[in-house]
Amino acid sequence: MSNEETTSTTLSTMLGSGDEFNVKDKLYLIKPIALKDIEKFMKDNLSLGTQLFNVSDKKSKEKVDRWLTGYCFDENGNSVNLEKAMELDWDVIDLKEFFKKLCDFSG
Repeated sequence: MSNEETTSTTLSTMLGSGDEFNVKDKLYLIKPIALKDIEKFMKDNLSLGTQLFNVSDKKSKEKVDRWLTGYCFDENGNSVNLEKAMELDWDVIDLKEFFKKLCDFSG
């Protein structure tokens, strides 16, 4: 692996305290998935790429909401649910980046 392909690991990642995530000039904290939740996350079978599928029906929306609420927090430490993300004008790319960051960070 060349030096160009490597990235440094942040202290927050190493400590498991969370990692920052920026949406529309607001910072959020994403916490790593708890070991007890990994099986549930895998069973939810959410699309990690195309978010249209995740917000197109009620069951998928409930799953997205559960993961946002449990692992995404605003600058005041309040959990962010799907309704709040919509109020804050998140788009499908922001939701995709949340899931990508959650999975990368929980690695």
